[in-house]
Amino acid sequence: MKKEIRHIALKSGAAKVGISSVDRFEGGPASMNPGYLLPGARSIVSVMLPLDGEIIRAYLGKKDHQSLQEHETAVYAKLFDICKEIAGALRSGGFKAVAVQPNLDYRFKDGRKYRRIPFVWRQKMTDWLSSKSGRVSASLKKVLVQALYEKTADYTDWNLTPSFSHRYGAVAAGLGSFGWSGNVMTPEYGARVLFDTVITDAIMPSDPMMEDAPCDGCRICTKVCQVGMIHPKNEDHVVIGRKRFTHAKKGHNLRCILCCAGFTGQDRHKGWSTWSPGRITLPDNDDTIVYFWNSFVKSNLWKHNYYSKCLSDLVFHSDYGFIDKPYDRFRTTCGNCQFVCWETREQRKVNYEILTTGGEVVEGPDFSFKVQKPGAPPTEGLC
Repeated sequence: MKKEIRHIALKSGAAKVGISSVDRFEGGPASMNPGYLLPGARSIVSVMLPLDGEIIRAYLGKKDHQSLQEHETAVYAKLFDICKEIAGALRSGGFKAVAVQPNLDYRFKDGRKYRRIPFVWRQKMTDWLSSKSGRVSASLKKVLVQALYEKTADYTDWNLTPSFSHRYGAVAAGLGSFGWSGNVMTPEYGARVLFDTVITDAIMPSDPMMEDAPCDGCRICTKVCQVGMIHPKNEDHVVIGRKRFTHAKKGHNLRCILCCAGFTGQDRHKGWSTWSPGRITLPDNDDTIVYFWNSFVKSNLWKHNYYSKCLSDLVFHSDYGFIDKPYDRFRTTCGNCQFVCWETREQRKVNYEILTTGGEVVEGPDFSFKVQKPGAPPTEGLC
């Protein structure tokens, strides 16, 4: 069975495939439990595809935005197709199997509180709140947000626990090891890789886990994060297959959300930005960041501005997921910690130089993006 699964994955286009028994996940965090999606799970199949380096560098250098987000979307879709084919083959053999969504698939969506309001109505409401309106209707929206948000804020678990962590699955299956950023690094591509997972009740022997981590401790990942998500010194640990892995201590998840969802593109480092024109300054202390977020939502969700659009899109992605969303509202804004981290330190230094000299993104008309290069006029129409 294992040989057949590997053949199907590689024939379908996977760059690498690995297998792990579920006992390697024992005692781990909630997102490391395959039984959440498939009770009685005994094995997982991890599938990997790389991202194109030329497209990434054009993105980091603010030369081309659209190509990266289209490429990333296509790679995720291909990964899911490969996993569905593997799951189908397993089911044809009489086993249970689940192809896990490759991204934006969080457990809080199944919470009882969260489901009190159907996601379609949550989306309709946030779209309406962020839409253009006159003075009277804007005042009404403001009143509604102030009155209702406190009752709905606790619907969201900011831990954003995935149904199953593809990173943990990839490490358990021997496809890579953790870099300092917490992203999974591979010897062949660094961290510019994406993963997806099939969970099954078929019993298959595990592939050997990676002995030596590809990360050489350059810490460039800490220098490309505009919100201080990755601590340069403090460590965190996770145990997979009785092996202890070390990576950076992370900040509160809202830091990454506020950056990757586009609310801020320039906070800690001046002279360059992510692909977001947002300029929110985050609190230094994570103890106050939830309060900061709640205040920010109540101040912006009812307005027809760039931030209200980001808020509406955030609800959209959380509800629909990456694959199932009915139309494309996906906009890549950051991902720098992953995209700069290639297989050699020399390549990472080049990527860092490309990113930090690529310019700043500012907002144009109708929520468009402009790139302000050092010493040059803004370039329009890139997004």
